[in-house]
Amino acid sequence: MDHDPSRAERTTAAWTRIEEWLRVRAPRSYAMLPGPAEPSEIAAAEAALGELPQELVALWSLRAGGSGSGPERPQILRGYDVFPPMDAVRCHFIALSPILEVGEMGPRPWVPACATATDEPALWNFIDVPTGQLGWNVHAGEFTEPEESGDTFAEWIESVADQLHGGQAWGIRLPGVADGWLSWRDTRDPNRIPSSWEPV
Repeated sequence: MDHDPSRAERTTAAWTRIEEWLRVRAPRSYAMLPGPAEPSEIAAAEAALGELPQELVALWSLRAGGSGSGPERPQILRGYDVFPPMDAVRCHFIALSPILEVGEMGPRPWVPACATATDEPALWNFIDVPTGQLGWNVHAGEFTEPEESGDTFAEWIESVADQLHGGQAWGIRLPGVADGWLSWRDTRDPNRIPSSWEPV
């Protein structure tokens, strides 16, 4: 495995920028961020899954992840949230592993990272442990494999931080704030955007 420390450092730096933005611009989202994961939780995830992505361990050391409450869900990362450690394990065994078995793909060093709903994952992404490349599960077990996505997890989370701080748009969902909550919206459908939503 590539133990390039910049992978974790870049992820931590990007997340810190995201939190700084939330604290000022979306205080209700900021207020519901969880505390760090317990070391025992991270150790249990490692015991279940094997070696973990350093990016994910770095995030868990800051925030435990999770769905929380709120008008929808926090969905800080373009509609996705970081899995708590044991929810990542659960996603691996109930979703990722069966898909790999059905596809006769064999075991892969992939660890679930984020989902639109971390307690009931349907759309989620995952990190290739050796490379830090980001893969995506889309619908019906279809994958964008890490080598196909062109992004590392660190690059993806950096792009979220950049977009919140006024950088280039990425994808079809744009960030905005509604009543103190960060909310990512598909602006192609204005009928689904609440009147209180203000784009960044």
